[in-house]
Amino acid sequence: MKIVLFVHALPGGGAGRVVTHMANYWANAGHHVTIITLENSDYSFYPLSASVKCRTLNLVGSSSSWVEGLLKNLRRVYLIRRVIIESAPDYLLSFIFSTNILVLLAARFLGIPVIVSERNHPDYSKENRFVWHRLRRILYPLANHLVVQSQEIREWFKGYNRSIHIIGNPVRVSQEEIESEPETQLPEGRHIVAMGQLIRQKGFNLLLDAFAMVSNKNQEWNLIIVGTGIMKDELLQQVKKLGLENSVFFPGCVRNPYAIFARCDIFVLSSLYEGFPNVLLEAMACGLPPVSFDCPSGPGEIIQQGSNGFLVPPENIKSMKNTLCELMQDEELRVNIGKEASKVRGRYAPDKIMKQWNKLIY
Repeated sequence: MKIVLFVHALPGGGAGRVVTHMANYWANAGHHVTIITLENSDYSFYPLSASVKCRTLNLVGSSSSWVEGLLKNLRRVYLIRRVIIESAPDYLLSFIFSTNILVLLAARFLGIPVIVSERNHPDYSKENRFVWHRLRRILYPLANHLVVQSQEIREWFKGYNRSIHIIGNPVRVSQEEIESEPETQLPEGRHIVAMGQLIRQKGFNLLLDAFAMVSNKNQEWNLIIVGTGIMKDELLQQVKKLGLENSVFFPGCVRNPYAIFARCDIFVLSSLYEGFPNVLLEAMACGLPPVSFDCPSGPGEIIQQGSNGFLVPPENIKSMKNTLCELMQDEELRVNIGKEASKVRGRYAPDKIMKQWNKLIY
């Protein structure tokens, strides 16, 4: 079977990890798999099987007016349609809002089955223009299947498609990855770890405020925030203002987060919103007890309160501080919660997740 996956790019992060995993899985099963990126780069942050083909279209760019934007998008649709015809796939999969729209337009009347997948909460879409939302409402019913990642998002899209499926992200952690030396040297002491792009969505400014409230009485504890992004300078200034220069660290991006998770004590997800936070699953799979804002969407469907982790009210810094204090001061609680957290390996095992995808293409 020929399978083509369309994605904006293959960056580090949840979407990139999932797309590369799916491509590798199907390639190893003997299918002909091609990943087509709209960006002018076929670089994959995560390892790709040698049999997975990559193709770039160099279609990304801004427009100075709506007329220019319309003409550029018409060209994008034409070029995407041409590459679909050349590839002659048995199935098309597209990921993320605007890419889904372009692929659905390009594949019209070609008779090729299309699956579109939303990877973030639609209420917080970067594509805030009315025309894009209207196109999504018109075009999503034409897809053979719509894949979302949580019940909350499924309810949001009710009526957009007659075949909506909830498929979570796969999580796989090998002992080799856990035992590998971390790509960054961790400071001495206990560690709280968070990971993600340094952008507003991830709420790291709120996490820093919460950590500042507990650090004075817990000076053996450090906060590690893994990732890169446009807010780094702003966050560094906040660290300085809070007097946390000796206890907060920004090691940048890493390819193997598991080696860091395995050497930390608590994981925190401070996001304002998510689609389905892969990093939360990865940390839990390493046995880290998680604390997360109960943001839309995902954490509330992954964490069972008080059993395999803790949910605190969205953006509530005081509740985050109180829960962190409880975990920091109770090693037995951390161990017990961590053991339960690691069971996500079974709930979201790659074979189990990919069987759900296979049902849609066979």
